[in-house]
Amino acid sequence: MKFPLFLLGVLAAVPAESLLAQGRVQDVIVTTSGRRVRGVEITELTSTTVRYTRSGDSLDLPANSVAEIDWSEPPQGFLLGRTAARNGRFDEAATAFADGAKETKRAVLQVECQFLEADSLARAAGTDQQKAAFAADKLGAWISANDDGFRVPDATHALGRSQLVAGKADEAEATFRKLADDALAKGWAPVWGARARFELARALLAKGDLTNARSAFQQAQQAAQSAGGEQPSSELLSLMAEASVGVGETMVREGQFDEALRYFRDLSSRAPNAAIRAAARAGEGEALYLRGKDPVDVESLRSAQIALAEANLLDPTAGEVTAKSLYYSGLVLIALGPDHESSNYRQRALDYFASVTREYATSGWAALAAEAAKN
Repeated sequence: MKFPLFLLGVLAAVPAESLLAQGRVQDVIVTTSGRRVRGVEITELTSTTVRYTRSGDSLDLPANSVAEIDWSEPPQGFLLGRTAARNGRFDEAATAFADGAKETKRAVLQVECQFLEADSLARAAGTDQQKAAFAADKLGAWISANDDGFRVPDATHALGRSQLVAGKADEAEATFRKLADDALAKGWAPVWGARARFELARALLAKGDLTNARSAFQQAQQAAQSAGGEQPSSELLSLMAEASVGVGETMVREGQFDEALRYFRDLSSRAPNAAIRAAARAGEGEALYLRGKDPVDVESLRSAQIALAEANLLDPTAGEVTAKSLYYSGLVLIALGPDHESSNYRQRALDYFASVTREYATSGWAALAAEAAKN
């Protein structure tokens, strides 16, 4: 499963403070339909409404219709942070966004930079519990100070994920339940309901509540299908696929590898699209690896290699499923070792891990791949 795009910024020759004083702020709002609303000054961003002025008129748009904001003259820290984040350097991004919050005089941009700082800290944490707990504190403080802000859905989502990494599954569960409730009550974009239900399922899985996790994954799949309609986005396709696989993951957690394999193979045969078929093959590869790694079962591990390679080829989103497939492909090589692979098996495994950390830096598999490369 991918996180939301950072809001974009544009350089200009005149300092932002001068533009504000002269009334020449030229923000651009990009709607979900692709329309560009140019020549505006955004004055307020809430979780339900984007307010702005244009030619002296005060206007607004529903927040769930806004895809991006192209800021007029953002601070240097914002630009540096955005570049660092896009290249997976999230610690560096957090520092830059903190600087950006201090540099700008625009309140809406200060709030945006502060959110991006906290979000970057969450991404930088990887699997480090202490860093994740620190990021969760920053995100919680941001939400408390901006309880109806435009970025509250994103911040709540990131908060729950950080709590989960920090080992606070109960808190994560409560956070994702609140996200699901608020998404419905406040009319946020339907994708938030699907995201919330999927992450709730992951929290329940982390708690070992496998029965409820299985049910929650099924609900997440239904929510993603409903949100996507006839032309689902790549993110919703990924959510459907990951939620479908999540059902099988509960079987894997129970150690019921044969049952999980039957589930994944059935899912692959009846999958309505390539995304779910790819995810099912990746799930099958994972189950085969776990069944065959200790003691080493060469036949299972060879079958895992085939399933993971096919998942990689089938994945139309080139996202979470591909990252997962590459990660487990590296683990399979290590499990096979020099007795069953060529002498460069470890370097090939490291190449798989490097691909995940480099090309899928925002994926949940990146931190696992980085940790595997150290061992």
